[in-house]
Amino acid sequence: MVDIQTRLAALGYFLGREGADGLFGPHTESAIRAFQQRRLLFADGVVEDNTWTELVEAGYEPGERLLYLRVPYMRGDDVLYLQRRLDELGFDCGPVDGIFSPALEVAVTEFQRNAGLNVDGIVGETTLDRLWRLHKTGPDGHVVNIPDRMNGYVGQRSLAELRISIDPAHGGADHGGKRADAPREKDLNLALGKRLAEVLESRGVLVCLLRDSDTSIPLYERTERANAWEPDIHLCLHHSSSPNPKAQGAAAYFFANRTYQSRTGKRLAGYMVDALHRELGRVDLHKHGRNYACLREVKPLAVMVEPGYLSHQEEGPSLADPAVVAGEAEAILHGIEAYLARL
Repeated sequence: MVDIQTRLAALGYFLGREGADGLFGPHTESAIRAFQQRRLLFADGVVEDNTWTELVEAGYEPGERLLYLRVPYMRGDDVLYLQRRLDELGFDCGPVDGIFSPALEVAVTEFQRNAGLNVDGIVGETTLDRLWRLHKTGPDGHVVNIPDRMNGYVGQRSLAELRISIDPAHGGADHGGKRADAPREKDLNLALGKRLAEVLESRGVLVCLLRDSDTSIPLYERTERANAWEPDIHLCLHHSSSPNPKAQGAAAYFFANRTYQSRTGKRLAGYMVDALHRELGRVDLHKHGRNYACLREVKPLAVMVEPGYLSHQEEGPSLADPAVVAGEAEAILHGIEAYLARL
């Protein structure tokens, strides 16, 4: 807890007069929620794997360390700064996600070559200084040339031979959201995942179902499995829950951080929500950009879908109906078809 509090304090978050005392009090919870909200994470005040990773990465300032390509990839806000500067100058470094990938190394070497610097792919004081002196922004102060992360990943316009990985969230001891008179989220996610896999395979799609039983898989192991399979599209399945019993409807999420969003992810998420609204009558809760690990860490086009609310008095119990599950799967399929038709 002291480590978490120290990192939050270093980032400017108020922890109360007690400071980093190792106790999880209301000031610490408020600071965690504020940090999560700023980083486009689920603001629940809980420091799980995704929040901890973001907290560590937020502590890296530009120039504090040498940046270069290695395995595992270097990550942090200093990498994000590097990506933003290169994109502003027209060097395509791939997704602006704070991860030093091979695409970023290519952009770094191209910049060094054009700037007359030593071409070694290592970002140290000299390269950073040149990047800063050549810094330019648009008239509103925002970056001017951020390429879409997903360009080129989904090049075909039909379902046949399309590769889609499906991740039914939670599982095992992780039940996800639940209420007394409604099924557990992990079971709903799995039922929808299996049905969606069947529907997609019947249309010629190659499917990788990351979880086909009630098993627990760590978050980052899930994303590693998806990347290893090299899908064209990655779908993470959840069902929503809220303290507000009136909350209901369908939502979908695409990758975004403070400076970047996936435009194609936003489009696919929109088509899926539209289909769920049109075909099942779900309230349209729109599409939202989030910095969730299941969206950031997976290389291809990734979308997280939440077809309905467990916590709603009427919508919740209906989500376990096989006919409703089948309808959700069909709607998601139609969302993918609408996306492919407009490539």
